[in-house]
Amino acid sequence: MTSLDLLQEKVSSPVYLVGGAVRNELLGLPVSDYDICGDVSPERLAEELVGLFSVKDVNPRVGTVKLVGERDSFEYTRFRRDSYPIASGRHAPLEVTFVSSPEEDAFRRDFTVNAIYKRVTDGAILDPTGGLEDIKKRVLRTTREPEKVFSEDGLRLLRLVRLAAELGFDIEENTFAAAKKYASLLADISVERKREELERMLVADVKYGVKGAVFRALELLKDVGLYPYFLPELTEGIGLEQLSKYHKYDVFYHTLYTVAAAPVHLRLAALLHDVGKPLCFRQSGNFHMHSLESAIMTERIMRRLRYSNERINRTVEIVRWHMFDFNGEASVNKKRRFVQREWDLLEDIVALKNADSVGTGYFTENVFGNRLLQLKAQMKEEGVPLKIADLPVKGSDLADLGVEPHLRSAVLRTLLERQADEGASRDRERMKKEAAQIAAELRRRK
Repeated sequence: MTSLDLLQEKVSSPVYLVGGAVRNELLGLPVSDYDICGDVSPERLAEELVGLFSVKDVNPRVGTVKLVGERDSFEYTRFRRDSYPIASGRHAPLEVTFVSSPEEDAFRRDFTVNAIYKRVTDGAILDPTGGLEDIKKRVLRTTREPEKVFSEDGLRLLRLVRLAAELGFDIEENTFAAAKKYASLLADISVERKREELERMLVADVKYGVKGAVFRALELLKDVGLYPYFLPELTEGIGLEQLSKYHKYDVFYHTLYTVAAAPVHLRLAALLHDVGKPLCFRQSGNFHMHSLESAIMTERIMRRLRYSNERINRTVEIVRWHMFDFNGEASVNKKRRFVQREWDLLEDIVALKNADSVGTGYFTENVFGNRLLQLKAQMKEEGVPLKIADLPVKGSDLADLGVEPHLRSAVLRTLLERQADEGASRDRERMKKEAAQIAAELRRRK
């Protein structure tokens, strides 16, 4: 007997599976989350399930609780109707009325394919909104008039795009038109929710293995008109042409192709890697130094979307250096120092370089980037020190050499950098002499 069967055995009214679990089962897709519903109140549910499931509040106002058992957990929501302020897009209902049947509950949901119910007692399927037919047609359609559905909750606009991409479904004509009409309601949604949906779109092709899903999600955001309300910077690349001998696409579509070619963990960096190009073009008529401007804008955007400092710092650094040695003309020592400095991030920087090359429409990899990885392997064999602690010369040695305390940190940093150079000596005594020379140079600059 499954956990769900045990749960139903204890509950006095029929319990139904609903949403993605039923949809995915009908589509033959994996199920990760199980949402259930019924007409029993959470308070009564807690009494009936005592000893079998613990009941934890999620959103008591709308009758949603988490049921946690020894083996499985479920999110349970009581049947209800929701009322929203007109065209608020606020995501949270103004009034909630609890009801007694799935037929009444179904029409508060977003899309018909998410409003199919499976009764636990006998496996019977209830389809009040026509979701079964839409699954056959592989189309997303709202459960009611699309204008009402989107005007109630602006987050549904992003869900529409994500689900269409993840599932490889078309969007029904009236649903698409209403989404465009109410796109501005996305402005009312919290940045955290927008960020969560964006992150899910960036792995849309991974979710169910739909080829091209991430590209389609990002293109649909443009087509529906949603970028102005959470990533307006990307719209400036639409129609901004690049030199045809290097790029097949404008800045916007180059970005989309780059994202699609990037490893999953680098897709946000890929999405923002050229975000500074429009500004550079406005200021100077070209894209010179766009990686620096893109890094500055990447930090601003990610802070606005409230990413963690760790994620911001890493992404900004990768974006900042994705154009390093783009034409293979950097000197040997410049490349060696770069590899030393970016040692931990080098594979990611090169991976973005490769995706960027694919995004041009002409290349399959970045040869010069891959040579940096070869150089890293060579420097590892040579035993190039990577941090100050790796140096055989210590602060105490500098004190013995008479180097003033306020100069010692700068001396060690410079010594470390020079250790990356081709042919640099690893001999401790020679390094001490070099440290003394560096200190003298620093004094003269003062």
